[in-house]
Amino acid sequence: MTFEGDIPLSEESQNQDLPVGKILIAEDDPDFRKLLARRAERMGLTIVEAEDGAQALDALENQEFDALVLDLYMPVHNGFDVIAAAREKDPDIQALVLTGSASVESAVEALRAGVYDYLTKPFDSMTTFELALTRALERRFLISENKRLFEENQRLAVTDSLTGLHNRHKLQDALVTELERARRYSRPLSIIMVDMDDLKVINDTHGHAVGDEALRLVGQAIIRCIRKVDMGTRFGGDEFLILLPEADEQEAATVAARVDQEIKSINFSAGSLTASIGVAQWNDAYESPDDFIHAADEAMYSVKHGGGGQSFARSSEVKRQQE
Repeated sequence: MTFEGDIPLSEESQNQDLPVGKILIAEDDPDFRKLLARRAERMGLTIVEAEDGAQALDALENQEFDALVLDLYMPVHNGFDVIAAAREKDPDIQALVLTGSASVESAVEALRAGVYDYLTKPFDSMTTFELALTRALERRFLISENKRLFEENQRLAVTDSLTGLHNRHKLQDALVTELERARRYSRPLSIIMVDMDDLKVINDTHGHAVGDEALRLVGQAIIRCIRKVDMGTRFGGDEFLILLPEADEQEAATVAARVDQEIKSINFSAGSLTASIGVAQWNDAYESPDDFIHAADEAMYSVKHGGGGQSFARSSEVKRQQE
């Protein structure tokens, strides 16, 4: 079957600048379906064929597609049935519908169903089909890329770029949420404050690039020591804060000891790394999140004033000593 005005594709231009993807072609005319499939394959696409709506629905159950090419009127299930099922599984899937009996009503129904384009058979040229399919796939990948960029921007907004840990802004939001949960359900909640020892000396002696490497290594050490539900945070400068939901002071102390040992075992080009660490568990005596953080901070400074880098301190012990 040939089409007047059809433009042949050369081997070199078949796949040039065309989005690669997987498409489902459902058409009950076998000759026309094969023609569509050949044209799509020349575009570099992976093709799955279905001879009716029932086969198309079966294919959707087991495979994922970037676009659909559907005869509007097929036995058992029509093109709209297939589109509805596909969009339940993947709302961003793009669809072209083909029909030999076009009407204003069917065109409007197609648009309401979220169809990308509506083509009337027979085509004036197969180039019409190719352009419509290419644009549908471009829209599919543009949607996907926009989602990826949005997610990346969201991630960067709450991530410290140097260490890969969460930033202070994210910590503030999470701390409010976890404190509310701890209060409401009487569940334990603890934090660990980690302050690197002698980062200024490293920066002054070896340069800020080496100091940044030390911060990165400490951040990675913290990540290795905590659970998925915990939140490691670059609190600011050379300070890190770890939020531990469902952890009491004893459990937090165990994590603190692990972090302490992990930091000391870091293979650092400019020498050894140590940190001063404080642990605090939430209780009703704290009037605000800042009071909670201050308690861990106080415990950390008790270690630093005692020489730093030796171990960690619990807020409850520091308070007893002060009394």
